[in-house]
Amino acid sequence: MFKFLKLEVVHWDYWERFSLPLEADVITIVGPNGSGKTTLLDALRTLLCIECSAGRDYKRYVRRNEKPFSWLRAVVVNERQASGLRPFFPFLSERVTLACQIRKRGGDWQRQYLLADGDVAIEGLEGNGNWIGVRDYRQLLERAGLTHAIRHVLALEQGETDKLCEYTPRQLLELVFSVFGDQEVLDNYQKAKNEQMVIGRELDKLEEDLSGLGLRLREAEAKVNSFLAWKDITGEIDTLSTETLPRAELAELYERIISNRAPLRKKRTDLMVRRRNFEDLQENLRRLLQLLEAVEKKMQELELAAEKAQKDSDYRRDAVRDTERTLNDKKGLEERCRLQKEGFDAPALAAEQSDRREKLEANRFELKTVRDKLMALRERIAALKAGKSIEPEFVLDFRRALAEANISHCLLTDIVEVVEPDWQKTMEGVLGPFARIVLLKDPADRQRAWELGEEMRYRHFVATDRSSLPKAAAGSMLQVVRFLEPPPAWVADLLNNIRRVESVKEGSSLPQGMSWVTREGYHREHRGGRYIGVEADKFRFGEAAVKNVITEAERESAELKDLERELSEENLELGRRIGEIQSLLAGIDAAQQLTSRSAEFAQAEKELPTLLRRMKEAEAFAADGKSKLKEAQKKFHQYDKEQNLLVDRIDREQKSIEGESTEFLNQRKQQVERIVQYRTRRRPMPLGWYTRQAREELRAQYESVESVRRDIERLKRRLQEGTWVTDPQVVEIQDKIHADYADLEKTIDGRRVVHGLHVKATDEARESYMNVLRATVRHYSRNVRSLGELAGIVVAVDPPHLVNEDLALAQAGLNVKFDFDRKGMIGLNDGEASGGQQVMKSLILLIGLLMDETRAGGFVFIDEPFAHLDVFNIDKVGAFLEATRAQYVLTTPNTHNVNVFKKSDLTLVTQKRRHTEKWAPPVAFLRRVKEGISL
Repeated sequence: MFKFLKLEVVHWDYWERFSLPLEADVITIVGPNGSGKTTLLDALRTLLCIECSAGRDYKRYVRRNEKPFSWLRAVVVNERQASGLRPFFPFLSERVTLACQIRKRGGDWQRQYLLADGDVAIEGLEGNGNWIGVRDYRQLLERAGLTHAIRHVLALEQGETDKLCEYTPRQLLELVFSVFGDQEVLDNYQKAKNEQMVIGRELDKLEEDLSGLGLRLREAEAKVNSFLAWKDITGEIDTLSTETLPRAELAELYERIISNRAPLRKKRTDLMVRRRNFEDLQENLRRLLQLLEAVEKKMQELELAAEKAQKDSDYRRDAVRDTERTLNDKKGLEERCRLQKEGFDAPALAAEQSDRREKLEANRFELKTVRDKLMALRERIAALKAGKSIEPEFVLDFRRALAEANISHCLLTDIVEVVEPDWQKTMEGVLGPFARIVLLKDPADRQRAWELGEEMRYRHFVATDRSSLPKAAAGSMLQVVRFLEPPPAWVADLLNNIRRVESVKEGSSLPQGMSWVTREGYHREHRGGRYIGVEADKFRFGEAAVKNVITEAERESAELKDLERELSEENLELGRRIGEIQSLLAGIDAAQQLTSRSAEFAQAEKELPTLLRRMKEAEAFAADGKSKLKEAQKKFHQYDKEQNLLVDRIDREQKSIEGESTEFLNQRKQQVERIVQYRTRRRPMPLGWYTRQAREELRAQYESVESVRRDIERLKRRLQEGTWVTDPQVVEIQDKIHADYADLEKTIDGRRVVHGLHVKATDEARESYMNVLRATVRHYSRNVRSLGELAGIVVAVDPPHLVNEDLALAQAGLNVKFDFDRKGMIGLNDGEASGGQQVMKSLILLIGLLMDETRAGGFVFIDEPFAHLDVFNIDKVGAFLEATRAQYVLTTPNTHNVNVFKKSDLTLVTQKRRHTEKWAPPVAFLRRVKEGISL
């Protein structure tokens, strides 16, 4: 380390130019506040490339005097050190000049530095061309011993001399290593480790790049696989389309040819047999027609005979009836004679006659009504059998009005068929209230239809909106109904939402909100349960309703016929009785009539038995004729039925034979076409495609042509649905990436080996250097302990735990303890030391850094070190400073105790600038000599 011998400043702050001697161990700068003590220290700091105090910088000092330049020059010692080298080697003189020139360039102040061999004046430096920058100059000073740590200490602010004792053990250890050069070595080791970490991170980055390249390789492999799969699929499609499909079609064509040969032969044989059978049927028909003709001729003869016999029977019956009527007249006349002789009650007979006439008139009216009803029933039965509607009159009236308005429509009953008869009465109960709903074909007719509904007061819905049937739910009523046309959506939904059950018990087990109905017709919905079943005679939906109505009408017609016959017979009897009463009341002589008609009555009595016998014979003959006619008619109908059946059979057989013949001809034509097609297709194919073995192998692989087409479609669909790489360059890209991956993997493996060797070498070198660090700690420990002895302070140093491990080195610290006045050990900054003790601790720690057998000398700037000390401690600190070998530059205000100058070899006196003066007075100095003080 070097010491200052002289300082010269030019245009620094308010000083124009002066030169000061600094060849002393303890230099005290004294002056009032604001006189330039810190300014002088900042000049030394700027000359040494150290930051100025209190946030100031050199520009602040040079721009005050309004001069374009400023000089700082110092002469320092360049004595040979214990190592044999001089601090400012290659300068070999005992003195070296340090210079700093500050000039204003480009509107800003810039500084440059110079080192010169010997004591060179400022005028001698003007033409020197070896000016250097701040960084290079700082490196030269560091080689001379002004390390970064010492620069930091020299830059301590005013009143911060005791800051070293406030360092943590870790900070103090770092400061020790920095001053003695070990920190640089550690930093170099750490730099090497950092570089190795960087290299490791680079290798990790390369590993990441390798992983990324691996991903790219896998992606490339996936693309290649996709390309190969696409190529295989397209190739397979081409093979299937150009080879397998034609082979399969040819094989299938061959199989169809082979499989159709036997059926064609069989069909030809069958046709021959059927033609012979058809000829036999035709022969049978001819014989049957002959029989039918004979029977028809016989039946005609029997019809004539039966007609003649019936006429004869009717004649005989009329004769018997007339004779019986004559005899009845005789009996009536005899009864009237008896009554005339005995007398009769004329009023009673008149009343009876009146009653019977009223009865006759009533019977006639009833008979007319019965006959009208019978005629209406016959017309209705005929209409029902013809497919006409069975709706009531008001519905028919409304439908007629719709038809007259050209509004196409139907009723709900017209489109509903019940497919399960067991559920007919239940379905009738569900849809019964809606049976007379009118469904319009065209929704555009709804306005006119509604107007007619309003006009005719039609109380049932006229619906326009229809929709297709939904899927029938399992077990629903919709399953038992077939709609001939689309119904309204709500009708289908109504049936679809009703579940069919066999019993109320089963329905009760269903969920609460579900609607159900039993087979017997008990229906449960959200409002509750009720019976809705409809009896068969009231059915209105489907074919069953029509059949029931026809049956009922026929039954009623039979009843009306019986009533008509009874009424007719009763009317005849009433007419006869009324006639008799009329004769009695008219007073006609019955005896006279008997006498006048006695011959007629005698002839009637005589002829009646003969007439009865002949009537019976005629009736028997007529019955026999009818019987024979019925037999003939029965036989005729039987032959006619057989003929019809045979004709139908012949027609069917003829059509079947013709159809089969046409089919046979078509099949034979198709077979020929297949053979021609087979030969045409086979001609360009290689022989190996259509041999028997090739067909068997193809059949083992594919069952049919459709299976080949399905495979082709499946592969095409796979191509369409998938994402495929179709560029063949992906194979080359994969090879390139694979090669790059292999090269990078090889490079990483090689560099990993080299990196591992370097890491091992660095760790081993730092492990060896741990001994140097321990020696440095021991050396510094001896220094502070010896300084403590000089100051009368017991100093103890706890050696740090230094091992070759990053965390341990980062946490290692130098713990120094002090014992003042035998009061016990205190630490660096534990709050138990006084201000003077803090200063003494800091000075011991600071000067211990400067004590080095290989680096004698050194200097320290301390701004007001006595600021917090009493007179006793000032003397004690002064004695301590005098006992060390370093150069001290101290500042103190002129108000301080004179004891601060007791140990000072050189005192520099600063003065304030007078306001009338441009420049401040130069710094004066007092030098202590053995005879006294020199100015």
